[in-house]
Amino acid sequence: MDIQFRSIKKQDIENLIQMCAEIGYEVRYETLSAKINEIIKNKNSVILVAADEENKPAGWIQLEISNFIFSEKTCNILALFVDKKYRGRRIGKKLLSKAEEWAKENNCTGLEIYSDITRIDSHDFYRHLDFKHIKTQQTFFRSIKFRDKP
Repeated sequence: MDIQFRSIKKQDIENLIQMCAEIGYEVRYETLSAKINEIIKNKNSVILVAADEENKPAGWIQLEISNFIFSEKTCNILALFVDKKYRGRRIGKKLLSKAEEWAKENNCTGLEIYSDITRIDSHDFYRHLDFKHIKTQQTFFRSIKFRDKP
């Protein structure tokens, strides 16, 4: 199987919607399309796609530069996904390698990923690729309320 790596394209949206649903995230076409447009325009973020022989996504990784004033400039892996029919073919490892190349091009000092505590298989995968568990934390969220516009 020949896998090519490239940036995301508009024609990938339907496949990404199906992949997101596979892991429990329901995403509407319009929402994902708008988000991808924003990511394409933003030089500090990218979605890299592993495309199969038919140029359809077999997997993808979303990256964003993090430049907190209190730490080194890093590349955050916001999402990494390989379609279950392509797993076990080192696509995830290759996507992480492409992520590292992109991070180096953007002068980042490392790759960082947050993974839910229940994703034990993912934790093992990252450890196997020399990622170190550096912190356990809790996530907090507060909705922002908007006033109706006239």
